[in-house]
Amino acid sequence: MNSETVAERRKKVLVGELPPHFLRLAVPIQQVAEPEIVQPRLVSFVPPNTRGRLSVTILEANLVKNYGLVRMDPYCRVRVGNVAFDTNVAANGGRAPTWNRTLNAYLPMNVESIYIQIFDEKAFGPDEVIAWAHIMLPLAIFNGDNIDEYFQLSGQQGEGKEGMIHLHFSFAPIELPLQSEVMPQQDVAPAPL
Repeated sequence: MNSETVAERRKKVLVGELPPHFLRLAVPIQQVAEPEIVQPRLVSFVPPNTRGRLSVTILEANLVKNYGLVRMDPYCRVRVGNVAFDTNVAANGGRAPTWNRTLNAYLPMNVESIYIQIFDEKAFGPDEVIAWAHIMLPLAIFNGDNIDEYFQLSGQQGEGKEGMIHLHFSFAPIELPLQSEVMPQQDVAPAPL
């Protein structure tokens, strides 16, 4: 143990005003030029073989039966081509869930239908499929019309007997630049064998 007293330790400490350069870095002052205004460029990626942008609004469903023991918390899964979208869960939605969710997807060429599944979210265990529908896209949307319709759902009750789902469709074609505008073609000699 050190036998120094507090008074002896205080005599070793520098007491008083600190010099102005104490714990300060010497940084040279530089003239800062006016920042150049940069215009943002919007870069969007459109997958190849895209027909346009499909907007599907899932408004509500009217189901025939409540499959939950106490309550039912339904949500929708919509598949457009190879992409699946989920809506939010209509907590305690029961037989008349309301989502009012708009999903935007690129519609691939030759895809003319969507597939909808309604699930009951379970707290313990996997979610249960309540109803489903395979819906052919209305041809009127490709002419610029908006379609607001009810579609029949299938499920345990039978084909088209599980209830109805209310959907709103719209479609916007995408103007893709010509391939020559995207990448200039270069003449390439075949590789020697």
